[in-house]
Amino acid sequence: MMRTTGGFSRPFTPVQPVAALFAAAFLLVGVLGFVPGVTSGELGVLPGAGTAVLAALLPVSVLQNVLHLVTGLVGLAGARSAVASRVVLVLGGAVALLSALVALDAVGAALVVVAVAMVGCATLLRGRPVVRPARRGAVTA
Repeated sequence: MMRTTGGFSRPFTPVQPVAALFAAAFLLVGVLGFVPGVTSGELGVLPGAGTAVLAALLPVSVLQNVLHLVTGLVGLAGARSAVASRVVLVLGGAVALLSALVALDAVGAALVVVAVAMVGCATLLRGRPVVRPARRGAVTA
């Protein structure tokens, strides 16, 4: 019988929870982009087509919200393995960097920070899998 520790049911590397955290952030931004009270202005389908702004900071559109949701779901799925976590972080960072080159404003600068953080986490977080000690009374194999 396999020991379960809650959350991750097997040993995980340090990069996996970080990938899950980035994925959750992308999901949150994607969902909040559709909420009328949080998003002000008219939501357009394509970027630049509407006047919608998320939390008075981030211009959003339906396409960008869907992209955030898909990125978040792929990130959560990828957080199940160390290799997939690194791939998701590097590819997500590359997409953020390409988006920053298109934006060239304050949002672009924020995207550069996100890209550097994602790629940096993918390359710097190394280590062996973390194994939590068994709890008292837990069944171990």
